[in-house]
Amino acid sequence: MLANLGRREEAVTLLRDTVAGRRTALGVEHPLTLRARAGLLEMLPAADVVTEEGGTLLSLPSECERILGPDHTVTLGARHNHAWALYLLGRFDEADREIRQVVEAYERRFGPEYPIVLAARQLLSRTRAALGHLEEAIALMTDVAERRDRGLGPEHPFTGASRNLLDAYRAGRSRP
Repeated sequence: MLANLGRREEAVTLLRDTVAGRRTALGVEHPLTLRARAGLLEMLPAADVVTEEGGTLLSLPSECERILGPDHTVTLGARHNHAWALYLLGRFDEADREIRQVVEAYERRFGPEYPIVLAARQLLSRTRAALGHLEEAIALMTDVAERRDRGLGPEHPFTGASRNLLDAYRAGRSRP
């Protein structure tokens, strides 16, 4: 929530403190510890993701899969955030493969209207656009924006963000 309010530094500090506290209280393999670490993949700037935790943060999805299994919600969340980190690092092919698998798993589990499914589909649109598949990106974002409009309303910030991304694609910008 802090990041959504523009207080990213404060959010990252709190998240790092949460990771440390959960490691101490719950252990390194506890799902809540792993979930907090997955949050770092989403919150940190790309350069910090590569160096955080001695450079091991990018291997978190494999760690989650080993500990919790491939279909666990925390594993899927870690893979979603990992795809975002890969996207920020400019590793579009890898990000695209990862987020495509996450979208499929989320849709099976939650259905097409669920907010996390829409967030994953939005990232998929970004990877498709970055790889030069702008028409596919537009189709994905049109669907996401319409579903968010119906589910959240036209004034919700997530709906607005979806519409802005869609407008950028329509203007020919693959990386707004």
